[in-house]
Amino acid sequence: MVSELAVEMGDNVTQGEPLLSLDTRDITLENQRARADLAQAEAERDEAQRLVNEANQLSAQNFAASDRRQRESRLAAAQATLEARRADYALTQLQLERHQIRAPFDGMVTQRESNVGEWVNPGDALLTLVDLASLRLDFSVPLSAYQRFEGSTLAVRLEGDEQWHTARTLARIPLDASSRQFLLRAVTDTPLEMLPGMAVEGRLQVNGESGPSVPRDALIRRPDGSVSVWLARQTDDTWQAFEQRVEIGSSHQGEVAVNEGLSAGDRVIVVGNERLEEGQNVTLSDD
Repeated sequence: MVSELAVEMGDNVTQGEPLLSLDTRDITLENQRARADLAQAEAERDEAQRLVNEANQLSAQNFAASDRRQRESRLAAAQATLEARRADYALTQLQLERHQIRAPFDGMVTQRESNVGEWVNPGDALLTLVDLASLRLDFSVPLSAYQRFEGSTLAVRLEGDEQWHTARTLARIPLDASSRQFLLRAVTDTPLEMLPGMAVEGRLQVNGESGPSVPRDALIRRPDGSVSVWLARQTDDTWQAFEQRVEIGSSHQGEVAVNEGLSAGDRVIVVGNERLEEGQNVTLSDD
């Protein structure tokens, strides 16, 4: 049971600082009993040692060898019992220490998962502590950019900030193939005033040949993670709509690069594409 909370959300703490205490009444009683058992075992060992010393002193006076061996056996047993009692006492001491939760590193308390008087079990979350000096930036990047990532550059900016900052990549983590995305984890070259959960915009420039790009509004994203556009193709004297699946790349100022699926001269439908059906007649407009 939680007996004391020493911190609030938003508090900055240093390594080793107490954060939370659990009820120690039960383990304190166990500790006291273990200490008493240890004291008794020490007394029994001391008495067994005294008897062995006495037998050794009397051996010159024809003290029975069998009695001496018996006393030595009792001393060995008393010593073994003493070691076991020391281990029991050390275990209860460790359990007592674990009932006070201390900060494992410098950071900020961002979440309180428990309250005073609440029962908790091993493995339950008690607090969330974040190392603000080690925040990472996570971005979802189209899988099409994965193979062309070497030599790419990444810039980031905080929400509401006009300035872009260079960043370096820490890891590329593949996600579920159905999403056709991978996780890009990065860190800025210079420290930024960031908090966990803050929105950050990323701009990734990958290597590759120049190709077509389309307005962001032209993209149709499907629940299965695929992306497509609607193309206008001429059939006799009419223009008809046909859906074309594409592989997209990086985006910049509302334009998204298309790595696969489009050819030079393709006419992409941008307005009204959400309601189109395959083969539907359309009217072209340059607006």
